Amino acid sequence: METLPSALATAVAVPVPATPDTPLCASCRTPLAGAYCHACGEKRLHRHDYALKHFLEHTVDTVTHFDLRVLRDLWLQLRRPGFLAAEWLQGRRVAHAPPVQLFLVTNLLFYLAASASHFSAFETKLKYHFVGNNLYGAFANRLVQQHVQKAGTTLAAFAEHFNGLAHVYSKSLVFLFIPLLAAPLWLFFFRQRRYFVEWIMLSTFLFAGMLLVYAAMALAMLGLFLLHLLPPSFNQDGFYTLLMVTLTATYIALFFKGAFPGQSWPLRWGKALALTFCFALALLIPYRFVLFLVCYWAAS
Repeated sequence: METLPSALATAVAVPVPATPDTPLCASCRTPLAGAYCHACGEKRLHRHDYALKHFLEHTVDTVTHFDLRVLRDLWLQLRRPGFLAAEWLQGRRVAHAPPVQLFLVTNLLFYLAASASHFSAFETKLKYHFVGNNLYGAFANRLVQQHVQKAGTTLAAFAEHFNGLAHVYSKSLVFLFIPLLAAPLWLFFFRQRRYFVEWIMLSTFLFAGMLLVYAAMALAMLGLFLLHLLPPSFNQDGFYTLLMVTLTATYIALFFKGAFPGQSWPLRWGKALALTFCFALALLIPYRFVLFLVCYWAAS
């Protein structure tokens, strides 16, 4: 008859030793035996994790929670551009805040900085929507003129209301740049052969970092004016535009270096300049058009 100790020994499963084919944890390289790493808690990624339905469910859950890891990740966005994106692409995610939450906190910081400094690259007053070379200028002008005549108001009164709404909505609609930047990212790195959701997340990291840079720039310029280091007559618009283009191209180049190491610097900078152009194009046409429609409907 089998003794009790030997029976227990038979019932307990003996761990199977790791083999070269055993999957490893992306974060700590521990052999995986289930859905999560028993050493650090990192999740083992499957094809389901790249499904759009799973991405939307995860986004809703992320928006309703706050993770203190985002505070450290904000600093990493500035100190090591592209590092968080590389960690996410390689599956090392347990040590960092979700990218959607990181973007929401960054957008809040940008909103506060833009409100304090009265600077926002995404705010467009009504008169700039009437410019003919923005592809929808004639349409916008005709729409506004019809509303002014129908409502019995003046163009100046409508413009004042519209500009106030643009000041608010311009900081909220910046999320549109995430899908707008995802398409050129996929084009510039099509050899990566990644899922659509991965390009969305990469664009989220990139644009969150850009917003953080713009927030820091706005606060720095505000400090210079408050300390009277810049005269009141200083051409802010022209300088802001030049500074934004320079900072955008530089940050994107550094981001590409961190997210996709191994590329030569001419290729990296070439892609950074091309993406900066795509960003400016997205800002001038689809984003401004959506902003105009939102503010027009809200003001009507």
